[in-house]
Amino acid sequence: FNYLGVKTLYDRYLIKDRNSDPIELPQHMFMAIAMFLAQREEKREEWAIKIYDMISQFEVMLATPTLSNARTTRHQLSSCYIGSTPDNIEGIFDAYKEMAMLSKFGGGIGWDWTQVRSMGSYIDGHKNAAGGTVPFLKITNDIAIAVDQLGTRKGAIAVYLEPWHIDINDFLDLKKNSGEERRRAHDLFPSLWLNDLFMKRVQEDGIWTLFDPYDCGALAAVHGEEFNKMYLEFEQNEALIKEKVKAKVLWKKILTSYFETGSPFLCFKDNANKANPNDHYGVIRSSNLCTEIFQNTEPNHYKIKFIFENGDSISYEEDELVTVDSGLVKPAKKVTALDSLGGLPIYVVEKEKVDGATAVCNLASINLSRVNTKEDIDRIVPIAVRALDNVIDLNFYPVEKVKRTNMRSRSIGLGVMGEAQMLAEKQIMWGSQEHFDKIDEIMESVSYNTINASSDIALEKGAYPEFAGSKWSRGIMPHDHATAEVINLVDRGGLFASTYEWDELRAKVKRQGMRNGYLMAVAPTSSISILTGTTQAIEPVFKRKWFEENLSGLIPVVVPNLSPDTWAYYTPAYDLDQRVLIRAAAIRQKWIDQGQSLNIFITLDKASGKYLNDIYMLAWKLGLKSTYYLRSQSPELASDVEDRSMECVGCQ
Repeated sequence: FNYLGVKTLYDRYLIKDRNSDPIELPQHMFMAIAMFLAQREEKREEWAIKIYDMISQFEVMLATPTLSNARTTRHQLSSCYIGSTPDNIEGIFDAYKEMAMLSKFGGGIGWDWTQVRSMGSYIDGHKNAAGGTVPFLKITNDIAIAVDQLGTRKGAIAVYLEPWHIDINDFLDLKKNSGEERRRAHDLFPSLWLNDLFMKRVQEDGIWTLFDPYDCGALAAVHGEEFNKMYLEFEQNEALIKEKVKAKVLWKKILTSYFETGSPFLCFKDNANKANPNDHYGVIRSSNLCTEIFQNTEPNHYKIKFIFENGDSISYEEDELVTVDSGLVKPAKKVTALDSLGGLPIYVVEKEKVDGATAVCNLASINLSRVNTKEDIDRIVPIAVRALDNVIDLNFYPVEKVKRTNMRSRSIGLGVMGEAQMLAEKQIMWGSQEHFDKIDEIMESVSYNTINASSDIALEKGAYPEFAGSKWSRGIMPHDHATAEVINLVDRGGLFASTYEWDELRAKVKRQGMRNGYLMAVAPTSSISILTGTTQAIEPVFKRKWFEENLSGLIPVVVPNLSPDTWAYYTPAYDLDQRVLIRAAAIRQKWIDQGQSLNIFITLDKASGKYLNDIYMLAWKLGLKSTYYLRSQSPELASDVEDRSMECVGCQ
């Protein structure tokens, strides 16, 4: 441990008595976590020792919720939750309850609101009756404040909207300091779910049409060519509520808001869904709070339930036609308690909830400053995958729906941290071709071993329930989606000059199955990288020396192993051309089935509209699924303090 690591451990992780004195040593903590995660293994002692060695030697570190809660009575081990809201009042308020329960137990939240009808839409046939998404998002903001994360910090909720939603302009204004306060939500994290068609219209300087989800909500459930076809049909339909804007004007407003407030986070819907390994049973509708998790979600569905006076009941779809005893035929949603059915008077009519899918992320990160050779990655990844798979079965789930979703997909997110330290110690310049080649080799090794380990566990314990029909079952690997432009960023000779037998692995996966539906994701790791004394995730360093401000206070920090030999190789993030970060991320993304939490760093003297446009257009073109914060600072007023006190610790 270094000083900041020990202080972080003391303040945030060690269990304390009523006088706030710790009742355990660090190695007690690591052993208790390892024993907890290995408790259902046949060879419990063997796996407990392996997991203990892995985390106590800082080769892999589990995410903060797992470290904090694995040895408590309420073992909520998951980092983030991703859900979706349907377009009805029951669904909206059920979503509030679900978010409150998830936030109560410390989960970060990413939530899709695209299907909620826009301002001025219809309610029960009355036009201009709907208030749109903003009033509901204001309540979401207040839930984040009222139901905080176990009293340690306010709740953390990212809200997602697609750019065809008529409320998009109000959505972009959510964090503005001016304007009517009732239409502001300063504590939320607005995020956009951008499709290829919008990005192409921006490139072409074309017109972009905004729609009301009341008419066009089906757009949220489709992507790619199916989305394009449906969108163009809606554009031709004169009966729909719509607005037309210049795509470039909207794009400029998005980038301006991003630069001024750090949000909305930008995620790419089609890039995410093209590479979805489970595209056979759903669609990815949003990411999570930290923009590295990409899994299928589904809003709740509601039926009409008739309850009779004798206590019996029957349910219908809302628009399903029902013949009541008077002989009238009407949709189920129009039937009332004044009707009777089959000779039985209807006592009450209510909505019956059919649960959708709320996704979960269970995270850990490989410390590249300690594990960066083929031999070490081959050795350590199977232990990490097994530990994360056990998290799924041992976890406390605040909501039953979440457990059902997680058991169905058995999703995990194994990522990396310490990339900047590894490069500096190997004297590799950030953004050099040597850097690109090195991370390509490492991420291939991580990807191969993660998939291989999951398949081995599937043979032992069974495949995840949704395996049949998945891309895994068809032998399709994450790197099969890489474009020629991404492949050409590195030149390792031949077909990637791979040291791994990918075709053999494809055959093995098709034969044995996969234990986990989603496998890899690079999380921010702010807290656990401090704990282990390495650099954060995949980022270049903030500075070579600075003050770190987090829940432990303001603490001086120097990058790991800073010396005359490593000084030049620790390039501060603000000194780099940010397009280099995008290209490096594209190389990693080639091997990852989910995504990466990718921050962009810009000084005000470099912040032109063209530069911002180039960065985010390049991210989209190279197949990235998301970008996280846009961090900006003035070079003259450059702060020596990096404030992470308000970030969600879930993914860290």
